[in-house]
Amino acid sequence: MLMLSPGPVPVPDFVTAAMQKPMMHHRSAGFAKLYDQIRAGLRYLFQTEAATGTVIGSGTYGVEMAMYSLFRPSERVVILNMGKFSGRWVEYGEVLGLDVYEIKQPWGKAFGTAELMHEMQAAGEVAGIILTHCETSTGVVIDVEEMAFALRRAYPNLLIMVDGITSIGAVPFYFDAWGIDAAIIASQKALMSPAGLAAYALSERAQSSLQATQPGDFRNLFYYVQTAAQNAYPYTAPVQLLYAAEAALAAIVRQGLPSIWNQVHQCRVAFRKGVVPLGAKIYPESPSESLTAITWEGVDLPAMQKGLAKAGYWLAGGQAELKGKIVRITHFGGVTVEMMEAVVAEMKALLEQ
Repeated sequence: MLMLSPGPVPVPDFVTAAMQKPMMHHRSAGFAKLYDQIRAGLRYLFQTEAATGTVIGSGTYGVEMAMYSLFRPSERVVILNMGKFSGRWVEYGEVLGLDVYEIKQPWGKAFGTAELMHEMQAAGEVAGIILTHCETSTGVVIDVEEMAFALRRAYPNLLIMVDGITSIGAVPFYFDAWGIDAAIIASQKALMSPAGLAAYALSERAQSSLQATQPGDFRNLFYYVQTAAQNAYPYTAPVQLLYAAEAALAAIVRQGLPSIWNQVHQCRVAFRKGVVPLGAKIYPESPSESLTAITWEGVDLPAMQKGLAKAGYWLAGGQAELKGKIVRITHFGGVTVEMMEAVVAEMKALLEQ
């Protein structure tokens, strides 16, 4: 089965092979060397000289951990809600007792910078903002570069946090140049690895917002950052997952981000060029390069998904209010133009049955 959902994505053979290495103790010199290589690879991936590292958990846990660690109860945090996952950050902010200022758009609609800055004026005194670069549930993307520039100019001390789970590593992203304070990714996305790791980049401003609690506070990034500076983990490290991440990052560095971004672009072009003439429509108004969500009038999309799965292609459906109404396909994680063309050909064959 070829996994073409926007996470998990296909795991290359060289990543699977890396996971077969013998177990290594997480307090050994060998582990410190491994983690140093991973953190260097992450600095390249995020395009930053800031602190980087990994945590145990999914992308959701990585974002929640960052929210828990960077913000305090009753602090006002602006959260852009434009789908299932960005909506989840709103819900978790409320769980944390944050004073959440939600800016909501209908699913499939994007936010513009002018609209955001108008809302920021109404929000009053704000500690931070959470931007979901690409909303995985709908495929909509926002212009984080433009927004971050406008936000930093107007609010110099604002903590700008980015959910880059289905964007970073797939499309251009420059942590330092754009003035980002915190960004989160997940291993099962552009890192082409099994789920179970989240990775972060934190600016000096973000690091100064971290506070010690108790060493047993597994959610607190403070302890991860402190130990990462020594190329160590505060808790037992998932060594096999880290082997996978190191292999994937090494491959990303070898290929180079511009080449990878272009590969993603070419996959996006190939899929949309093939599927739109068949009658499909691109769902969001501001679609991402990293994935495509389509609607298809008169076509039973869940049945098409089943047909594609029989042929060996796993695509994702819609979630919540979009269940049964859209199909989503990845363009990142090492997929190729040939894979996109093969899926389109199978879709065409299913329509002709």
